[in-house]
Amino acid sequence: MADPTESNGAAGSGTSPPVLTEVPNAGRLKSLLMLATGVVVLASGAGYGVAFLMPSSALSGPAQAEGAQQAAAPAAEPAASAAHGADKAEKADFVYYDFEPIIVNLDEPRLARYVRVTLTLAIKPQNHEAAKAVLEKHKPELKNWLTLYFASCTLDSVRGAVSLNRLRREIYDAFCQQLWPDQKPLIDHILFKEFGVS
Repeated sequence: MADPTESNGAAGSGTSPPVLTEVPNAGRLKSLLMLATGVVVLASGAGYGVAFLMPSSALSGPAQAEGAQQAAAPAAEPAASAAHGADKAEKADFVYYDFEPIIVNLDEPRLARYVRVTLTLAIKPQNHEAAKAVLEKHKPELKNWLTLYFASCTLDSVRGAVSLNRLRREIYDAFCQQLWPDQKPLIDHILFKEFGVS
């Protein structure tokens, strides 16, 4: 092949430089490129939708969550054993009364979310028998109140340590008002034995 810049000896022989023409498959290439871009956009949108609709614990998987808890447990043991000696006298000051787990749907209009709560009531040993008798007598009413209370909560109102402490105080105040309206309550404080949102 001859170089178009070289002349073959005859000036004006009528050879013109080659003209670039459009590739015949260019339209097909553009279609494939647009299709691939659409697939990428849809996949990223689906990933965002799944992350938005599912709780973060479900996305990480139970095996990863258990592994993270087990990895954190050895680091917490020295701190727990050091605090155990200081708190031993304080822990001995209470007898604990456990409620059965309560499972209630939260007040969420878009998603079906529920909360599973297990309460433990801390009672001074000298008040244990009297408090236990009152709690056993009024247990159905207290469970009904807890069910209605948590059914009126939203996801935002049960998220975070500040919210959980507020819930504990409100439950404590309501129990004391219902069980001992005009006298000193026999419950010292309330603990969450289990608190899970799904």
